[in-house]
Amino acid sequence: MEFVVKSGNPEKQRTACLVLGVYESRRLTPAAEQFDVACGGYLGNLLRRGDLEGKPGQSLLLFNVPDAPCERVLLIGCGREREIDDRRFRKIAAHLAATLNETSATEASVYLTDLPVKGRDLDWKIRQIVEAVEESRYRFDQLKSKKDAPRRPLRKIILSVPGRRELSSGERAVREGAAIAAGVALVKDLGNLPPNICTPAYLAEQAQALAREFPSLRVEVLEEADMEKLGMGALLAVTRGSVQPAKLIRLDYRQGSATQKPYVLVGKGVTFDTGGISLKPGEGMDEMKYDMCGA
Repeated sequence: MEFVVKSGNPEKQRTACLVLGVYESRRLTPAAEQFDVACGGYLGNLLRRGDLEGKPGQSLLLFNVPDAPCERVLLIGCGREREIDDRRFRKIAAHLAATLNETSATEASVYLTDLPVKGRDLDWKIRQIVEAVEESRYRFDQLKSKKDAPRRPLRKIILSVPGRRELSSGERAVREGAAIAAGVALVKDLGNLPPNICTPAYLAEQAQALAREFPSLRVEVLEEADMEKLGMGALLAVTRGSVQPAKLIRLDYRQGSATQKPYVLVGKGVTFDTGGISLKPGEGMDEMKYDMCGA
């Protein structure tokens, strides 16, 4: 997926799909108002007829809007303006992504960056949209012999910013959102792999691969002998229930100054937990592989 940050008026965008917001009750966002003026009040007339209330989760896809250079206009319900907080905006972004994937548009110009979110700036909103779009595209099909491909996949998202001064910070926000989404996808891939593939040794290999790819990371993998020397009997007692050898993975990210205090996160990385197996229903046993997700 390609993400582009761009400044420009909505009514001038030659795009496969122009995305605008509608507040409850049937009130256009600033970008949508600007577009509506240029197309002779077409959107306002639709809203007055009750075609869209603007409630969260609602959407309306329009074709052949008068005097508009775009192929489609997608109206997204945003709820009440004063109630848009972090949680609401993420839901709006997720609904936007899911709806776009149902269209045949290969690109979209998104103007939901003009929504006011309490305590959040433009860069935060850009990151949330990038993460939501990538989340909507995630599929775990590595183990499928036949993979389903989208009919006409969405390939490009253009995110609107008010002016040229916001382009640089907006592009940085795109990179940050894409990096977060890539990390989330990696974790999901590992979590979805069956335990006969994603063993402790496999997890260690993935950590080592990350360290090779990113110089800012340093990895250390402790073997069972190392853990015995350190007196880590409780951990080793758990792993005796498996033929797979235990690994303790340490990843260091060192990009801060020498005076900064470190942040240390400790996660449970049991790749398949059979503890209490007689108490667990059989239909939920496959989910035990997600015990590794703490690490």
